[in-house]
Amino acid sequence: MNFSAIMNFLLIAGAVQGFIFSVVIFLTRRKVEKPVVFLNLLVFFLSLNNLQSWLITKGLVIDQVFFKHFEFPWYVLILPMFYAFLIHYLGIEKKRMPFLGPTITVFIGELLARSIFLFQVYQGRYDPETIPMYNAIEDTVTLLYSLFIFGKAVRIVFKYQELYPTILTFDDLNWIKRFIKWGAVIFLLWGIAVVLNIFSETIKAPYSYYPLRIASSVLLYWIGYQAFFRYVVLKDRIVLRREMRKNKVNESIGAIANAKDTKLGKQEIEFKKIQDHVVGQQRYIDSSLSLEKLSEELNMGTSKLSALINQYSGHNFSDYVNGLRVEDAKRLLANPDFENYTIVSIGLECGFNSKSTFYSAFNKFTGHTPSEYRKQFTRNK
Repeated sequence: MNFSAIMNFLLIAGAVQGFIFSVVIFLTRRKVEKPVVFLNLLVFFLSLNNLQSWLITKGLVIDQVFFKHFEFPWYVLILPMFYAFLIHYLGIEKKRMPFLGPTITVFIGELLARSIFLFQVYQGRYDPETIPMYNAIEDTVTLLYSLFIFGKAVRIVFKYQELYPTILTFDDLNWIKRFIKWGAVIFLLWGIAVVLNIFSETIKAPYSYYPLRIASSVLLYWIGYQAFFRYVVLKDRIVLRREMRKNKVNESIGAIANAKDTKLGKQEIEFKKIQDHVVGQQRYIDSSLSLEKLSEELNMGTSKLSALINQYSGHNFSDYVNGLRVEDAKRLLANPDFENYTIVSIGLECGFNSKSTFYSAFNKFTGHTPSEYRKQFTRNK
């Protein structure tokens, strides 16, 4: 199998995967929210672009000058769909326009321009040898428009975080920042392909596009899966936080020793102060909570704070905080009202900063994984 055959296989495989992704998401969602719509459109248009490229490369089009060179400019729509998803995900659609109107205008404009140009070629008014130059011009317009949208996304994520402070309490957006950084590499590959198509005598389309198509497909399919997962977790966490805020004092902390209310010694009083702050104010659900941070909040030295927690809770600081988080997670996992919420969202909302740390701590305190623990209650329904 030669290099071209491998590239063509990856294109069609990616297209099929994208179509399956879109269909499954639409069929499995009870309610298709706007962020999900734009996310699916992103994957769908990318899949259409890959399918179109595969059909043209394989020669599976009508062998006539108009149809042989006619292409839908699907790439115009891809990045704007991500941008529309982004502003809806962040909840700032009323503060930032999604550029859907201008995007459709550019798409239809390129579609009409190509149709008119190819018809003129078909009529003999233009030489067929001008088609590659027309392709390069159209590709340059698409690249510049996509760079414009990309720049808007970069500014929102890195410069205008004050527009969505609430979302930042649920998601640090590092996954989007990684996507943007890799996106810059995609634009570099795109620019190189355009330059090669114009100036190179040996490397022309479709070969000049192979690195771009494979890299962009991998990145955009990844962002599709990642964004959908993050969106589901975000929605779950918002509901979970609302539920957890109803009771500011954790009712299920039996595994953690409680200070008595009567005849308290000085150190017991100090530990009760710690307990009231960490548990009563639910400080343990802050994933960034550290011994140093807590000592500043309580105006207490770290050594003294650590010693009190060790003495009266029976755990070091990390296990003390994780124990509280696990108790909250157990309560939510055992509650049938939350059986449709993802385990990851429960772990994150209880204060863990990743799935792995949640599973590790949960197993340490219960001897079970969160999935096994939840199953004990679903089987008893």
